[in-house]
Amino acid sequence: MNLGLLERGTKLKIFEEHDGCAIGNEFEASFKYPETEKLFTVHSPKLYENYDKLSSDATLSISMMTGSSIRRFTGRAVEKQRTSGMILIEQLTDIVTINRRVYDRDELKVRVSMYGLSEANRHAAHYIKPDKPADMVDMTYDVSTGGICVISNTLLNSKYDPYYLAEFALGLNNKDTFLLPVKLVRRSNYPRAKIGRYDYGFQFIFDDHPDEKSKLSRAILSRKLLFR
Repeated sequence: MNLGLLERGTKLKIFEEHDGCAIGNEFEASFKYPETEKLFTVHSPKLYENYDKLSSDATLSISMMTGSSIRRFTGRAVEKQRTSGMILIEQLTDIVTINRRVYDRDELKVRVSMYGLSEANRHAAHYIKPDKPADMVDMTYDVSTGGICVISNTLLNSKYDPYYLAEFALGLNNKDTFLLPVKLVRRSNYPRAKIGRYDYGFQFIFDDHPDEKSKLSRAILSRKLLFR
């Protein structure tokens, strides 16, 4: 996909970022028109107002929602235009499409704790809950046998990134408790329904524990039947 195919008025979410992590507030914008193959103009009063406060070495994470997919790319604010609220932006990376429906996901809301997982412990025969505070504690947005999505206001940061140990329970009274290794495969700044600034997608790693996948599948089914 290229900028020339975007419709005028397409809603965009823009975050100032550094090294892939958001460092500023969200700016809502609407696509106006392409200037060249890589330059385009958006209308964003808030970004226009904060233009002079942008970090000189920061880039912009730009996202848009299209049905079941998110399109995301990185850009750079080039200049404020004469018309108030209008900003010229340069596209720095290709537009990447992320499809959310690779797995059959269910909107299961369960509390999950994420702990950084070192390489030395990644292939452990048995996992033990770390004796340290979690890097993130929040509610899942959806769960599948492939992975989980967490939408949070917490900026996840660990020296072991992208590998984590996820602790959660799908049954009542802590029944069907899981402590599974996961890999962070998606980190997006496109919040869904304003419930959180950061959208994280984690993929379960079952290579050393294939039985856990069957256990998880049964637990998801039981949870759905219990709360339908």
